[in-house]
Amino acid sequence: MPVQTGSQFPYPEFRERHVRDRPAPVVWQWKTLAKELEAAEHTEYGTLTLAAPGGSHEIIPGTSMTFQAVRPGDRTTPHAHSWWHLYFVRSGAGTVIFDETGDSTRLSAGDILLIPAWSAHHFENPAADEDLLLLNMSNLPQLAAIHNNFSEEHA
Repeated sequence: MPVQTGSQFPYPEFRERHVRDRPAPVVWQWKTLAKELEAAEHTEYGTLTLAAPGGSHEIIPGTSMTFQAVRPGDRTTPHAHSWWHLYFVRSGAGTVIFDETGDSTRLSAGDILLIPAWSAHHFENPAADEDLLLLNMSNLPQLAAIHNNFSEEHA
């Protein structure tokens, strides 16, 4: 990639470029989300990501929210990454395993779980008939903006 020459502009213009309209409140109705979740493909890293009215996946600047369903009897691949997760257990039950230490914690509806960046983890759902449904907030968009969205899968 060739080196380019930059330019400059007056500071007041810089400030004007960062003036934003005040955002309006946004709601996502559970009835609609539940239908879409039922019809969506469930990948091991996520099912549906919430979008703002303009289509942006950043619900709050630098953050996103994604539903992840771990199907009955399934588990996710152990992995770690440069972004944090804040999980809200919407329904079902399962276990989170922290792969570096072998520690595990049972999760059930209503629990909230913080997984710091680079904490190797995976989920297991031993249930026979109910998804472990997680709503996951992360700072992946923030890290992607600065080209720091690294991840690794563990055996």
